Amino acid sequence: MPTKFKRYHVRIQSTHRAILRRAQPLLLAALLFLLSAYVCRGLFGMEYLRHMGSIEAAYIGISRYLLSHWRDFSWFPAWYAGIPSQNTYPPLLHWMVALAALLRGISPAHAHHWVTAIFYCLGPVALFALTLRLSGSQRAALIAGAWYCTLSPSEWLMPAIGRATGQFHPERLTALVYYGEGPHITSLTLLPLAILLLDLALERRRAPYFALAALSLASVALTNWIGALGLALGVAAYILAKQTPGKLFARDLGLTVLVAAAAYCLASPWIPPSTIAAVHSNSQFIGGDYSHTGAGLLGWIPTILLILLVLKLALRRAPAYLQFAIFFAFLTALAPLAMTWANIAIIPQPERYHLEMELALALLVGVLLDAALRPLPERIALFAMLAFPLALIWPLASDRHYARDVLIRGIDIRTTSEWRTAQWLNRHWNGGRVLLPGSSAFWLTAFSDTPEIDGGFAQGVTIPVYLMAKYEIGTGDAAGTRAAEIALLWFKALGVQAVAVSGPGSTEVYKDFRRPEEFEGILQPMWRDGGDVLYRVGGSPSLAHVLTAGDLVARTPINGIDVDPLRPYVAALENPSYPEAAFEWTSLHSARIKTDLPPNSAVSVQISWSGGWHAHLNGRTLRVLKDGLGFMYINPGMAGPATISIDYDGGMEMTIARSISLGTLLLLGLACFIPKRFRHLPRRRWNSLPTRKSSPPPRDRSAELLR
Repeated sequence: MPTKFKRYHVRIQSTHRAILRRAQPLLLAALLFLLSAYVCRGLFGMEYLRHMGSIEAAYIGISRYLLSHWRDFSWFPAWYAGIPSQNTYPPLLHWMVALAALLRGISPAHAHHWVTAIFYCLGPVALFALTLRLSGSQRAALIAGAWYCTLSPSEWLMPAIGRATGQFHPERLTALVYYGEGPHITSLTLLPLAILLLDLALERRRAPYFALAALSLASVALTNWIGALGLALGVAAYILAKQTPGKLFARDLGLTVLVAAAAYCLASPWIPPSTIAAVHSNSQFIGGDYSHTGAGLLGWIPTILLILLVLKLALRRAPAYLQFAIFFAFLTALAPLAMTWANIAIIPQPERYHLEMELALALLVGVLLDAALRPLPERIALFAMLAFPLALIWPLASDRHYARDVLIRGIDIRTTSEWRTAQWLNRHWNGGRVLLPGSSAFWLTAFSDTPEIDGGFAQGVTIPVYLMAKYEIGTGDAAGTRAAEIALLWFKALGVQAVAVSGPGSTEVYKDFRRPEEFEGILQPMWRDGGDVLYRVGGSPSLAHVLTAGDLVARTPINGIDVDPLRPYVAALENPSYPEAAFEWTSLHSARIKTDLPPNSAVSVQISWSGGWHAHLNGRTLRVLKDGLGFMYINPGMAGPATISIDYDGGMEMTIARSISLGTLLLLGLACFIPKRFRHLPRRRWNSLPTRKSSPPPRDRSAELLR
């Protein structure tokens, strides 16, 4: 009996130890989540932050619009004279925010902060999971997660960031709250999980794991463009760090390419080639002149490859996870540090990649400190591990005070110019296109369906004159005494019916107009409120206009003061001898134009051209053409009363993209139900060394040290 009892007792103890070993990573991950929640807890219940100049306004606007018009979201008429919905922004975060607002019954603004706060807190947890997966060390994973949660090395490596926020402030939280980078922060949480699932798929070599890997890679691309590039760098570092024989390496590389291709196929309806082309083109002129970065990057590629080769040779005997951390840190730090230290822009807006650099550096710190502690006696290693969290107490407290006292501060939205302008438009405006300054333009869609020539995510603009027109209208550079005249020509050419100007008494953040008084006595003021004035531009309220082909803008202006191509077009819009064309939206993606056409006439439609638009007249299909402004026009080829219908369906590109996405999803789903495993592909951990006689890996004492 005592012997049986002793065996039973030993079995119970063994079971308890097994449960503890399995529960320990979960407890550590929960601790990291709670540490982040301690810093940003005010964000979970926040509706409107006081940082009204933040780009989060545009993201909240997309979520609100999606929540109100989810049945009809193929075309987005609210921004930039209309753009395809996929050009607004990668949609995954906005879908989640709209769903959270619907299920919880809260405003889109509150839902945005609630969802992004959750992803902010999950960021260190995701890094913990990736580090644990690759290194097998809970100690390395905890160090990496705690470092990422608490410290921001970009504040030490990039002096401009350190001067702006301080040396011990959470840069991730600053980016999220002050700059409104919710999609970027969300993608940084999804990025480590995508690499983790890719590693799992290459080890298990089963269809469900490949499907999960493809979905996870697609989720990053569907959240943020910068995060998608960071993921590409992470996958490249992962491949470079693999320690497998030639044939197995080639096979893993091929499988990785297939998973990446499947991920793009899944995401292609929301990031089709036309959207990628628009983002690439516009990104070269947003935040600075980066038109030279394409050619510059080609020149840098040989040097980067040479450095990677040298690193690979130097690290060839190092563990694969350490190689990955070093390669990932190098690739992500290259762009922001080259700009900071040498003023060399390798890619557009290189400073924004400092958050990807922080993620990689946290992982590198975790594995390096873990490697340094492994040879030490157990007692010394234990003391070192106890000292590490104690050393983070002060930075964590500093983060909390900074978040509470500086970053996460609310505002009564009813006191702001942005809210009051939108509410006046909701109550009194006829729905015509408007131009609002700076932060009022960001926030308009968060409060109103009123269309504007401005918007939020300018990288998705499809009318090439937008950026030059906006700059000239606001600054009047090189216009002299003709500033108001040039601005009026742009207003009328772009179909703007009203323009708001923010003066010294306005709470609008950016004050786009250098001379806010320039329209006094020229345009009719409709509303004044403090320093905000809303002027009526005048002209026909219709977006469709009958004219001749010779009146169209034939040449795209080269800059904001090059308005000569606009003059014949604007004169035709104001010519009373041309018949009027009534324009009526029949849905958010279709409209009807009624007019009496003279012989040899054309119909100009002040909506941005896209290959997905179609036009029909009396059963005939008409070509939808593009003028020099980037607007649509139609040659009816007839005279007399006419009703022209136009509709947007995305065109052949979207038909193909949807078919590919659905086909890929079906193939992945079908493969998951096939029971046969890929037996010819041996299961192999990515960091196993190809040796003739396998030796046991070094014992990981992190579990004992963390008990």
